[in-house]
Amino acid sequence: MLACHTPFHTNVLVVGPTRTADDRAFLEGYAVDVAEQTGTVTTFALHNDYRVTDFDALYVVGTATTLRDANSLVIIAEALAAGMPVYDSASPQEAGHCVCGLAQSVQPLRDERGDIQCFECSGLTMGCAHCGEWADMEELEIVKRGSTFSPVHSTCIAEARREHPRSKIVTV
Repeated sequence: MLACHTPFHTNVLVVGPTRTADDRAFLEGYAVDVAEQTGTVTTFALHNDYRVTDFDALYVVGTATTLRDANSLVIIAEALAAGMPVYDSASPQEAGHCVCGLAQSVQPLRDERGDIQCFECSGLTMGCAHCGEWADMEELEIVKRGSTFSPVHSTCIAEARREHPRSKIVTV
């Protein structure tokens, strides 16, 4: 049982500075970390033309109170107004490893003893975004389509590529 009662999410949006190429690359990298560590479909925001209510939660590179990027601030305000969960980046002191060995730096969860527990061990991951079946995160690959990363079984990827070699894999 988790002490923080984190809800299950399947589709999240990541915001942060986008002014420079380095900012955008860091935002994209953070979105990959969110997808890998939380097992969710994760989109990184390069503009503010998103309907935040299409997402379950919002992750912020840095903190919502110190961020000075106008596009991100608009999205954060909309998310807060809609009552969505908004998660600031974890501080380096909060990061660590789950007992299963998976690194946790995005939103480290702690059990009642204070030990870090990953989303998978907590039962909070969604499984394969293509077929919907649950799987260990080690069995899933993170597939990029546009600005969205999705956890997908490697067997689903191989099957989709075999059946449709010129198409990108479609996720649900």
